Amino acid sequence: MLLSLQGVSKRFQTPAGIRVALDEVSLEVERGQIVGVYGPSGAGKTTLLRIAAGLQAPDSGTVTYNGERLHEMPAAERQRYRRREISCVWTGQAWQERMAVLDHVALALLVDGRDHRTAERRTREALLACEVGHCAEMELRGLSDGERQRVAVARAIVTEPRLLLADRPTGNLSFVEQDGIMGLLGRLARDQKVAVLVTDNEAQALLRAEALLYMRDGRIVNPKPTDEHGRVYRFPADGARRAAAGDG
Repeated sequence: MLLSLQGVSKRFQTPAGIRVALDEVSLEVERGQIVGVYGPSGAGKTTLLRIAAGLQAPDSGTVTYNGERLHEMPAAERQRYRRREISCVWTGQAWQERMAVLDHVALALLVDGRDHRTAERRTREALLACEVGHCAEMELRGLSDGERQRVAVARAIVTEPRLLLADRPTGNLSFVEQDGIMGLLGRLARDQKVAVLVTDNEAQALLRAEALLYMRDGRIVNPKPTDEHGRVYRFPADGARRAAAGDG
């Protein structure tokens, strides 16, 4: 198992008091698999990804990556994990709008010390894989919403991560564009054996996921009422569609 969260809880102090962001959340993601987590804003989805990325520590519970407890790693090892093992696509992340797409995507490799020739070659390959090779010389501000999301995925995969965390990568896109992005993530999982954990507010955007989880008030609510806390529930090929439509 590449990524495993077991009994993870996280609370924050706010002016209104203690807010529970995660309440004993457990899930697992294997290489080559897409796990989708959906639920309303404020359900805890982004906090879940930030803890899986090693950016925040849980108050309790364990996060295990490739057999090692993430938040017990030495700081240098955890930094290496964030730089080379995983990549993230965050909603609303700031971009330098006048930067060329090629430079924007290559930056992750250059910061890691790769030479310019290798960075450019791998960047063009990533853009082609995400079907935005034609955008390489464009400025970021000239991209459509769909192209922008594909470029964000290209930047995430250019470092060849083993784990991809994506926070609402299909937000504000049409259903056709949503399906295109999820199809792209599916190909990455299948062809490159990347483990993908992706969130959205609506289940409809995640119907290509192999496992679909509903999150509410910091808890994962299993579609089967007999299992309140439940782990990942794996749908048959068309089961996620029935569940999302309210027929499951």
